[in-house]
Amino acid sequence: MNAKDIEYLEQLVSRFEGFNSPTDTQKLLIVLGNKEDRTEDDDKKVSILLKAERKAEELHQARQKARDLVGAEKQAARKLETRKKVIWGSALKTASVNNAQIAQIMRQLWNDGFISEADKNVVRADFDALITYERDEFDR
Repeated sequence: MNAKDIEYLEQLVSRFEGFNSPTDTQKLLIVLGNKEDRTEDDDKKVSILLKAERKAEELHQARQKARDLVGAEKQAARKLETRKKVIWGSALKTASVNNAQIAQIMRQLWNDGFISEADKNVVRADFDALITYERDEFDR
């Protein structure tokens, strides 16, 4: 075994010893890694186990990259959807200032439960201005 494999084995042994319930493979690596006088057969076993651990780490990293990629795609889709909602909401709000019919639709949305109570508190000043505008339009 070369120095690189021995160093990797020591890292794995110290990591696996901290596990509450290591797998059988990990237990075997701990035993072989802590063994002072390893035979040639032991070294072959260690080499096979180290190769398997390296592949397992590669698989873990590949899966993590895939999860990150999927997460980024989902986040981009959510941001786009939020942006669309903001744009449409802003367009409705702007149009309601100049159009009594749209202002009435906005009021109906308010009254028919399309806006939660918590959200109503956030936009109450805008709604009050809308109602004032509607009254002014009907008084003319």
